[in-house]
Amino acid sequence: MSLSPRDTRLFDDWSLPVMMLDRDLRFIYANKAYLDAVHKLPGELDGQHVFDAFPESEDRVVSVKRKMLAALDGETTVLEAQPFHIEQEDGEVIESVWQATQDPLRDDEGNIIGLIQRARDITQQYQLEQRNLAIGHELSHRVKNVMAVVSSVARITGRNATNVQSFVKSFTARINAMSRTNDLLARGNWSGLDVAAIFEDELSPFSEAEADAFALTGPRVRLSIDSTKDLSMVCHELATNAVKYGCLGKPGGHLSVSWRRKGDRLTIEWRETCPHEIGAVGETGFGTRLFDMLPHVTVERDFTPNGLHLTIRMEGETVFG
Repeated sequence: MSLSPRDTRLFDDWSLPVMMLDRDLRFIYANKAYLDAVHKLPGELDGQHVFDAFPESEDRVVSVKRKMLAALDGETTVLEAQPFHIEQEDGEVIESVWQATQDPLRDDEGNIIGLIQRARDITQQYQLEQRNLAIGHELSHRVKNVMAVVSSVARITGRNATNVQSFVKSFTARINAMSRTNDLLARGNWSGLDVAAIFEDELSPFSEAEADAFALTGPRVRLSIDSTKDLSMVCHELATNAVKYGCLGKPGGHLSVSWRRKGDRLTIEWRETCPHEIGAVGETGFGTRLFDMLPHVTVERDFTPNGLHLTIRMEGETVFG
């Protein structure tokens, strides 16, 4: 069947894509906006079956065809956020997301002779909504993880506290360290932090007090978000113990931190040199329980009369960002 210019003139200059199908779902009209959107030339779609012109998977054909057949039965139907595969001039196939409305197309006597579809490209809006949805799920996941860590930190801190005041002081310091790490992650667009940045953030107060307090050596290695948090907690705990018992507690001490990466393993050497003798710290403190709590972290400790040497290993395919 064909349409007269009078039947289609209204839609020729519309900015919204409009097309018409006959009762066999073959093209009888497409305005310029529609042809531009699907990268077709004038007349190229005439007489083609809609699913021959735009092949889709069987499940998509079924869902779209159901709406079109309902329009041929007299209903107005809507396709919400429907993805379509559109071939470009260079042969590349891209996915566009359209919102389309199908109305019955009637002749002068009111008989349904086909359907008319007007569409709107909502690809960018759809992608933004999907991105926001993914961010919401990720945020919920992270909040749950943070609450689990906070709960564990509170429980372990309580086991080692001698009174309420010592609990509050230790617990607050650990939560503040977690907060600083989150601030750094946020400023870095949640892409994980470099190993050096993690140590510099935790140890920088000591360089202000004494220029030669510590030295950092290692290549640029960016960690995943979870590994960033793990290493930040480890670093905070080691620095706290170094102030209480080790090289950062008195003038003249020195801390050397170096790291190397091999495959999916990061090895960190933490070496303290103290101006005074130290004794081995008990094996059941917060640090030991913290290390046991982190699934991708193992720590070996070696005490000497004048210092502490730790080898920290982080490994696994999820360690690096």
